Amino acid sequence: MRRLGCIFALICLPVFAQTGADTSLPPRELVLDAIESAPEVRAAEAGVARAEAEERMRRAGPHEAQFTVIPQRRRVDQEGRYHEWEVDLSRGVRWPGKARLDREIGATGREAAQLMLEDAHHAAARRLLALWTDWQRAAAATALRQQQAQLWQQELASVDRRVALGDAAQRDRLAVDAALAQAQVAVLQAQAEETRARLALQAQFPGLPLPAQVRLPPQPDPLPGQDAHWQALIVARSHEIGAADARARQKDAEARRAQADRTPDPVLGLRMLDERGGREHTLGVTMTIPFGIAYRGAAAAAAGADAMAAAADLAITRRDIEEGAHQVVAAARAAFAVWQRQREARDAAETSAAKTERAYALGELGLVDVLAARRLAEDSALAEQRALLDAIEAVTRVQVDAHEVWHAHAPGDTDEDAPVRPGQPALPTVGGG
Repeated sequence: MRRLGCIFALICLPVFAQTGADTSLPPRELVLDAIESAPEVRAAEAGVARAEAEERMRRAGPHEAQFTVIPQRRRVDQEGRYHEWEVDLSRGVRWPGKARLDREIGATGREAAQLMLEDAHHAAARRLLALWTDWQRAAAATALRQQQAQLWQQELASVDRRVALGDAAQRDRLAVDAALAQAQVAVLQAQAEETRARLALQAQFPGLPLPAQVRLPPQPDPLPGQDAHWQALIVARSHEIGAADARARQKDAEARRAQADRTPDPVLGLRMLDERGGREHTLGVTMTIPFGIAYRGAAAAAAGADAMAAAADLAITRRDIEEGAHQVVAAARAAFAVWQRQREARDAAETSAAKTERAYALGELGLVDVLAARRLAEDSALAEQRALLDAIEAVTRVQVDAHEVWHAHAPGDTDEDAPVRPGQPALPTVGGG
């Protein structure tokens, strides 16, 4: 049983203890490449290109020159037939205020598209983190379960020798054999979960290579700094809020543009006529003003309603981001505390198993009690490993949401480098204290 105790002490060591790694996250360069290749990011890049084209359209304006040629023949009684022609050159003219609003609409639309691209990048980073951690949990569990099964196999061989020598009862052999079977089932279940998690990660990010083995630090790092700093940083750097703000400003400009469009743009033209076979010439200037008061008034009202809805969407987005910032920071603190308690539970389970072994050696307990205590120690080791990964994921999620990692300007962004939208306070500094 002393040998059994040593075996289980090895089982309960974390699977990462011999790796010597100090991080469980993939390299930043590989992450950025994988994110840039995500279809959602490429679609958002196309959205930026479309917004830039629409900005050029807005700057050029909706009016274009029109050239009209009317060849005709005139017949006059008692005079004869004449070849005549008419040429019209016309173009609509925007009022200066409308041109300014069109430029504002185009610029805010491009700004919104650029921020939506950044938000698509951020969403892909969060998705990659979740899928990466799911795979790590499954892969680490598989490695731990395989270690446990191998050691149970060794113990079964040892018990077989002792039974053959009459040093152990047959029921002890059956008990260890049952423990080995359970360990082998646990390995199969862990392998199936690892395969599912790996396929999910590779399907979403096929360009991200996976390491040969899971490398985890011996313990997670707690979230540094103050909660209020992280919460303010997440809100201030939220591209989702920025995009909603740009859309609200764009809809407001569109509403003002629709209101201005109630005064229609005139169409100015130059008209030239050649009549009676060239004996009469006419040169004139034309001005056309369209009418449509009811339609234009309804369009202005609809655009005003859209602007109000966009402003409400901005308030909703800001509320949701602020709520989410509080939640992810609180989750990071809680996950680290859970890992600490789970580490204590693992140590307690190992201590209890050791005491059970001593009681078995003194004849006070049976082998079944020892095996039950060891199964509890195994489960506690697995739970502590999962809690460690949960804590790493929670802290990294805060850093991703704050654009401190896995973004083009992170890490190393300064308050001056980070974008600040109109009307927003400067970004807080995340530090200790």
